[in-house]
Amino acid sequence: MADRAQSPPAAPPSPLEALRDRRAILDTGLGPVAFVTANAIWDLRTAAYVAVGLAVVVAAFRLVRREPLTNAVGGILGTGLCVFIALRTGEASGYFIPRMLQNGGLALGFGVSVLVRRPLVGFIGAALYRFPAGWYRDWRMRRPFAEATLAFAGLFGLRAVLYGILIAAGREGALAATAVVLGWPAFLGVLWFTYRSVPRRLTQFGIDVDALRHGREVPQNEPTPSHGGTRT
Repeated sequence: MADRAQSPPAAPPSPLEALRDRRAILDTGLGPVAFVTANAIWDLRTAAYVAVGLAVVVAAFRLVRREPLTNAVGGILGTGLCVFIALRTGEASGYFIPRMLQNGGLALGFGVSVLVRRPLVGFIGAALYRFPAGWYRDWRMRRPFAEATLAFAGLFGLRAVLYGILIAAGREGALAATAVVLGWPAFLGVLWFTYRSVPRRLTQFGIDVDALRHGREVPQNEPTPSHGGTRT
């Protein structure tokens, strides 16, 4: 027990590790591109078969190679729902309706978490850094995580708005491009911003991150900012 208490917490993973994983990019971007391409060459029903078949092949490939199946299985379920809606609406753009709704919900959830002073990114970061449970009671810790949470909310909101506009316009090719560009690459960009920004902002507000990780600094209970700033 003593050895466990004295062992330093592991540093959170770098976004560069995710950049090296091409599986996530393939799992999230291949389906929309294949669906739109098949629809342009053949028809909507054929495109549906291609998209679902491709998702199953990717999952089988991951299974044979004993690689993580999380994205692949999620791809099968997500593709099935997208294809169902596309076939029901009779429009290829319907394939992207679930993505629009998902990102709209995420944008709302992340934004509301900041308003209620429980920024969602903070709970993820606190688990990675092993911060004390009451970190969100200290405005100096809450604000950097609120800024990062708003960055993710902005990305999800931008996706939802663009999907909605392009779905209404029936621009399937632009929808596929949006899914790829604003998918994994944009997510990694915001993740990198968070990875670099949060520790720097914590230091600016007088938080010793290393001391906090080792339990030598305890979050305060809603202190008043000395510089007269507004708490977030």
